[in-house]
Amino acid sequence: MTLVHENERHIYGEKGRECLDLMKAVNSPKLRTAFDFANFVQAGEKPLDNWPLLKPYTVHIHIKDALLADGKVVPAGQGDGQIEPILIDAYKSGYRGFLSLEPHLAAHGQFSGFSGPALFKTAVDALKAICRRANIPLAGV
Repeated sequence: MTLVHENERHIYGEKGRECLDLMKAVNSPKLRTAFDFANFVQAGEKPLDNWPLLKPYTVHIHIKDALLADGKVVPAGQGDGQIEPILIDAYKSGYRGFLSLEPHLAAHGQFSGFSGPALFKTAVDALKAICRRANIPLAGV
């Protein structure tokens, strides 16, 4: 079993350097990272700055994008998450793990974690468009 740390907001480990600190402090192949683009953006960071630090530890990628200006979550590729260049690098570097959609496109409760069927389709279509442009194959598509 491998534990996976997501750079969740408002915890130690929301910022890239903190995630790296956790990985180095624990120093175990049984602790890895889930890379969440939007959470870095909402923490005021550019995901592309954090990708080189966390790439060696990343075993899971959450597809969620956001705007630096106000933290609003938007479909993949429509925010400041720098999703496309990171996915291209991940794929070229051999990443074949999961891309989990975590769109959070509609407000619902404390974590704004609701999208509903129509907005989830919007999120899926946005991710598919990025992968088509970047020649990244998706299983079952």
